[in-house]
Amino acid sequence: MKLLIVDDEPIIVRGLTQLLDYKTLGFDTVLTATKSSDALICLRREHPEAMISDIAMPGLTGLELLRLIKSDGLHTQVIFISGYRSFEYAQEAIALGAKDYLLKPVQTEKLSEDLKAIASSHHARLEHTRFQRHMQSLSGEKSSPVPESIETDSRPFFLVAFHLAVDSNQSNLSSGLMHFSALSKGEAYCAEHGCSAFLREDYLLAIVRGQDEAECNAAAGSLAKGCAEMVEKALSRPFNYVIDRTLHHSTQEIPEAFAACKIKLSMPHRDQQTEDSLIDKMKEYIAAHCGEDLTLDAMSDIFAMNPTYFSSFFHQKTGLKYKDYLTRVRMTEAKRLLLKTDLKIYEVSERVGYADVRYFSQTFAKVTGVLPKEYRQSHQR
Repeated sequence: MKLLIVDDEPIIVRGLTQLLDYKTLGFDTVLTATKSSDALICLRREHPEAMISDIAMPGLTGLELLRLIKSDGLHTQVIFISGYRSFEYAQEAIALGAKDYLLKPVQTEKLSEDLKAIASSHHARLEHTRFQRHMQSLSGEKSSPVPESIETDSRPFFLVAFHLAVDSNQSNLSSGLMHFSALSKGEAYCAEHGCSAFLREDYLLAIVRGQDEAECNAAAGSLAKGCAEMVEKALSRPFNYVIDRTLHHSTQEIPEAFAACKIKLSMPHRDQQTEDSLIDKMKEYIAAHCGEDLTLDAMSDIFAMNPTYFSSFFHQKTGLKYKDYLTRVRMTEAKRLLLKTDLKIYEVSERVGYADVRYFSQTFAKVTGVLPKEYRQSHQR
């Protein structure tokens, strides 16, 4: 946010610039002018969110500047400072919409309160505008798939799509409010971590760049988990995500990638079906694919969940940690293969997802009490 300080006395301008730590109040840019004509140019060019101005100056007065701010449709809020205890000045200033009328020497505490209020009002207005746009997008109004504000960057990127799981019984307005809160928090998190992010419909899309596929993969995984956990903690609702692990080189590829992410995020999950049905689907998938690399991250991607939530949900529903359940399924399949086929031990190990046959044998022995070879021999007698 920008703050403009205006006074025809340079010493007062310098004093005001040093009076407060404006950054802590939300103003990262402080502009100054010692002529009202220069102030008007600055207002029209920079559109500052706040202006501290003397009320009586040569040329345009502070009140005349305020009138021009209003006629130009600017959102700059004005705090007047004056050495005159004039009721007429103060009355006219407030009537024109000034935030406050302070007497010199300015009380720092009061000025600080006024600037905090202006910053809060500015952010509230932005949020309201963004929420209106969000609700319009939910109502079906078309919008560009990629905002113009996305910076051009030659590095490749992964796309991460987030979507909040909401109660299907909620009203459209209530659902929209919760979605918007989640997406706004997620967008802020992405910005803090150096990633471009924007809202589309009721999804948050994040562009995670890197020098190569490995760097994009690591960065996307870290961002997705951190963002999802933050939003889930704040709203007590799962914040699902999908990482599109195709290496993209142009933002023109985003619409197609987004469409693919939406399909994956629309898979039945905990806001669309009963939890018992979901856990059954998880078990079925594990049984059918136990020989594959079913890491926690892989399963979380498949079922469009945050890994932390997936782990907690799975443990709650099965009574077993995911890794222990996967091991049990693999050992059951290993026993079947040992008894029903002539596959060698290393082949059985590979079939049930273990590239290291020694580790497979140790795990098998830990579960059954005997090594795979001994198990096969004891059941062939």
